[in-house]
Amino acid sequence: MKLTITIICSLLFFQSNSQTIDNKKLIENYLENYFHFDRENIHVQFNKNRYVNSEDIAFKGYINSKNNTILAENTTNIQLIVYNDQRQIIQKKLLFASKGTFAGGIHLDDKFKAGKYYFHFFTNWMHNFIEDDSFVQTIEIIDKKETYNFDSEEPNWKTAEIRLFPEGGSIISDIINTVGVKITDCNQRGIHINDGIIVDSKSNEIAHFRTNQSGNGVFYINPDLNETYDLIIKSDKLSIVKPLPRIQKTGIVISYKNNLNGQNLLVNIKTNQIGVEFYQNKKYSLLIQQNKNAILKEITFADKQTDQIVYFDKKYLSNGVNSIRLLDENLNEITERLIYNYGTMKPIATLEAKAVANDSIVLSGITEVIQANLSVSVLPADTKCAAQKRSIIGTFYLNAYLETPEINNYSYYDPENKNRKEEMELLILNQNRSKFLWNNIKSNPPKMNYTFDKGVTISGKVEKVIKPNSKFKVSLLSLKDNVFEETTIDEQNNFKFENFYARDSTVFILQMMDEKNLSVTTKMATRVSSSTTPFYLTLPFENSICPPTNKTNDNFTFSAPKLENSVIKLNEITIQNNFKKVTLTHKTEMSMNAQGFKIQEGQHGSVLDFIGRNGYRTGIDNEENEAYIRNSYSSNSDNAPAVYIDDIQQMDFNFLFNLELSDVDEIYIDKSGLSDTSSRNNGTIKIFLKKGIKNNFFKIKYSSLIVTNGFAPNIEYKNSYFETQKEFYYFGTLNWTPTITINDNPNFEVKFPKGNQKEIRVQIEGFTSEGQLISEIKKIPVL
Repeated sequence: MKLTITIICSLLFFQSNSQTIDNKKLIENYLENYFHFDRENIHVQFNKNRYVNSEDIAFKGYINSKNNTILAENTTNIQLIVYNDQRQIIQKKLLFASKGTFAGGIHLDDKFKAGKYYFHFFTNWMHNFIEDDSFVQTIEIIDKKETYNFDSEEPNWKTAEIRLFPEGGSIISDIINTVGVKITDCNQRGIHINDGIIVDSKSNEIAHFRTNQSGNGVFYINPDLNETYDLIIKSDKLSIVKPLPRIQKTGIVISYKNNLNGQNLLVNIKTNQIGVEFYQNKKYSLLIQQNKNAILKEITFADKQTDQIVYFDKKYLSNGVNSIRLLDENLNEITERLIYNYGTMKPIATLEAKAVANDSIVLSGITEVIQANLSVSVLPADTKCAAQKRSIIGTFYLNAYLETPEINNYSYYDPENKNRKEEMELLILNQNRSKFLWNNIKSNPPKMNYTFDKGVTISGKVEKVIKPNSKFKVSLLSLKDNVFEETTIDEQNNFKFENFYARDSTVFILQMMDEKNLSVTTKMATRVSSSTTPFYLTLPFENSICPPTNKTNDNFTFSAPKLENSVIKLNEITIQNNFKKVTLTHKTEMSMNAQGFKIQEGQHGSVLDFIGRNGYRTGIDNEENEAYIRNSYSSNSDNAPAVYIDDIQQMDFNFLFNLELSDVDEIYIDKSGLSDTSSRNNGTIKIFLKKGIKNNFFKIKYSSLIVTNGFAPNIEYKNSYFETQKEFYYFGTLNWTPTITINDNPNFEVKFPKGNQKEIRVQIEGFTSEGQLISEIKKIPVL
C-alpha cells in the first residue's frame, strides 16, 4: 500500500496593549520560530497494567497534533521498544498508525519473566525537538507458578522526601509568600499528612499545612529577613525537620487568583518595599503562553506600588497547562508560574450494562458526540490489575507541558471527584517550571533533521549489466495484498520503492522488465528499511532506587492446572469404519521411498511449515530475508533438497512461506533423493497445486523477499484461561475492544461473556473529530 506525506502548520493568536513594538515583535518571532513545526504527542491505553505470564498484552494508541489539537495523520510509523527492569531491550516493534490511531499487542512468551517492563512509544519526528513527547507505560508480569505478593498501599515512610516550591522560586521578606509543599517516597508515591507546621527560631508556630493523597500541600508565610524557619512533621510514621530556604531581601513573584468555576483570572506581579525602589519604572512583559497561543501585556512598577494587578478572561487561555512568564526589558525571564485551564468540559458517555441470554453482558454507551474513535477495556470489579489510572486528557493537556509528569492523573479529570480543580491547583503549584524553557524558546529553535515516517522502503540492486539510457524497470508484486508497483533503475543498477505498508512475513515478488514489459532474468539483492534514525529516544527511567520492602501478608497463590483424569464408563461401544482410501494422483512419478500427502479440506498453514513438520528444518534467515529448507542434521544451506511446484524447480523458497496448504493438492517428500538425480542426495520435494490455482509465477524467473523489518502484525487478542473464579475476578479481562467508531449515531454496544459479574469496571478513552477528548473510568452494576 503506497502512502502519501503532508505537513500541517498552526497559526498564532497574539494580543497586546501598548507593548514596546520591538519587544512585542521579538517575542512573537521567538514563539513562531520555536513552535512553527507541529509536534506529536502519543497516548496509549492498555487493557490493564498487570498480567499473568499466559496472557495477551493489548493496547490502543492515539497521536495528537499539538498545534491543531486533532488526531495527527502525518506519521504512520510508531516505534515501540520494550525494556525489562534491568533496562535491557527485550523487544522492538514497528507499529502502523492510520488516521492518528494504532493498535497492537504482544503474546507473552518465555522472554517475559516475572517483573516490571517499560513500553516506550515514539516517532521519528520527535527527534527534532529537545522536549520529550514520547509515551512510557509500566506494566507488571506475574508468574502463575509462584505466589504473588501484592504491593502495600502504604508509602515507604523511611524514604519520605519534602520539596518546597515558592512562587517565584524564592521566599521574599515582608510580603505574604505562597509556598507549595510536596511529600513523596522513593517510588514517587504521595504521602498524606495532616499535621505539618512552620516554626521560627524561637519555636513559634508561624503556619500550618496538610498534604492530600498525592502529597501536595501549601502554606503561606510573611517572613522576617533576619529570621530562620523550619518545616516540622512529627507523627507515629514520619518525623522530619527541614529548614526553609534562606529568606531573600527582595525579588518579584507571580501570584494569581483563579476563579475555578468562572471566567476570571487575576494575575498579581508583586514585590516588597525594597523591590519597589529597585524595580521602579522598569518595563516588564507579562506573557501567558502555550505553544504559539499567547497573551502579552506590559507591566511597570510605578507610583511605588508593590502590586501590579492584571485581569484576564480565561477564554483566551488554551486548554491545559499555560505558562505565565515575566520578562525584563532584555527579554530575560525573571520568573515563571504555571496555571491550568480546564476550558470546556470533556464529552462523556452514559454507560449501562445488562445481562442477556447465553450468559452474556451487553455494555451500551451513549456519547455526546457523533464523530469519534474510542477504545474500551472491561475488567471485573474486583480486579487487581488496574492500579495505574491514566487519562488521555492528562497526557495531552497536562504532561505534554510539565517538566515532571504526573502519571496517575485520572483523578484530576474524574467527574465524580468534586475536588479535582482544587487538587489540580496544588499539583500545578508544585512544579518548578514547564518543560518548554524560555532560554530555548529564545535562542534554540528546533532544527528539522528528521522526517515524518510513512511506511518502509524496499530497495535493491540488479546484477544484470544495463546499457546507458535503457528503460528497464522493476515491478513489485504481492499476491495476497494485491500490490503492483513499478519503479525505474538508476545508473548504478539501484532501485527503490518508498512509503510502503509492508507487514512482517509478507512475501514480495520482484521482476525486472524491459521496454516491452517482458520479464528479464536477473538476480537482485533486496532489503527492507525505514528512515527512522539509528538511535532511539532515551527511556526516562526513574533514577531513585528504593530499598527492599517487607513483603505484605496480602498474597495470592494460583491453582495448579487440573489434569484431565476423569473416566466415563460406556455400557456399549459401536465402532464404525468410515475410512476412505486416499488416492495419490502423482505417486507413480516418485520413487518408492517418497512419502505422499493428500492435502484434505480444512488443512491450514503454509507449505514451508508443513515441510518443517515432516523431516526438514525450515525457517527465515533474518539477515538475508530468505526462507530456507535444510536437512535436520545440517545447517549448511548447500544441503537443501530439490523443490518442485507443478514440476517446475524452485530456487527461491520464499514462495513456500507464502503458499497456503489450502491451494495444494498433493505433496511428496523423498529424503533419499532417488526421485530426482539433481538433488545430489539431499532429497526431493514435489508440490502439486489444486486445479484452478495459477502457477504462472512459479514458471517465471523472479526474485523475492520475505519482509522481516516491516510493520508488526496486529495480534488477535484472546482472553487467558484461569483455573478458578477468584483468579479470573482478580486477574482476568472481560473484554478488550480497541476500536469503536462513532459515525453519526452516538450509540454503541459491546458484548462479552458474563462470568457471573454483578459489577464491572469500564475504562473508555477516545478522540473526537473536533479534537475533544473522552476519558472515563467507572464501575457499573450489571442489571
